[in-house]
Amino acid sequence: MSINSKKTWLLITFTLVLLPLRMALAVSLLPLDTEQAETLPSGKSELVVGMSYSDDERFPYFTEPGTLRSQTLIRGPQVGFHIGAGDWAEIQGSYELIYLDETAANGQTNHQYGSGDSRIHTKVRVIRESEFIPSLGVRFGTKLPNANVHDRLGTDETDFDITALATKDFGVVSAHINLGLILLGDPGRMLGAPRVGRGQDDLVGYSVALVSAPLGKQSEGSMELRVLAEVAGQTASHFDNERSSARLGIQLGRGPGKIYLGMSTGLVTGSENIGARAGFIYSFEPAALFE
Repeated sequence: MSINSKKTWLLITFTLVLLPLRMALAVSLLPLDTEQAETLPSGKSELVVGMSYSDDERFPYFTEPGTLRSQTLIRGPQVGFHIGAGDWAEIQGSYELIYLDETAANGQTNHQYGSGDSRIHTKVRVIRESEFIPSLGVRFGTKLPNANVHDRLGTDETDFDITALATKDFGVVSAHINLGLILLGDPGRMLGAPRVGRGQDDLVGYSVALVSAPLGKQSEGSMELRVLAEVAGQTASHFDNERSSARLGIQLGRGPGKIYLGMSTGLVTGSENIGARAGFIYSFEPAALFE
């Protein structure tokens, strides 16, 4: 992606963020990875602009253990768009640029900044929450191979995932559980001993999250603060692609806008030593653009 293309992406993104559009309910759990089972109402949308940092995450997948001495990974800007469809489905898309600074075990260095991958997902609410039954849903989608494998900004493979979602609101806190299957396309050698790609790596993805109700006294026009926490990851890999992290974050917002901030720490070797996420969620109705 050229410098001019990057500037165009940024200009379009921030122009949309600043448009005076009508407020809509935000359901994103950023900075968490966890998804809640409920979808955006029909015709409501979210625009997300953010970035993330991780230290020694062993990126990208299929990088052999022990082949990296150090690694700094910054994803930014990250741009996402979610829109409710039919009051029971939600379409999600995202794209990111990546800065990678790493040193291999043999002392070789690699510094890159370029295109990451695009992701397209559909979330469907299957059962609406009731007094004794949680809201249930399913989310499925794919990662497109946009990133350059030679620059180590991605695997240049198409990945697929499908996840069952459950959400239950207990008043002061809501609980969210995700459990699914992740299929990672195998690019062959990344770093380490030469090998031929063997199709895919099948993993089990999971996350458990708790999200507080708005803290403090609520009144019209007041700031809203929520605290979010999760343990999330993936396991059962055949190629050392296990990941697991604990994450704590906040959402702070008023009206249609929310700021999110989060910190994380890895629970297994392949995950980050420490990570951080920050960004902005803007909720709106696209139809307002044409009025």
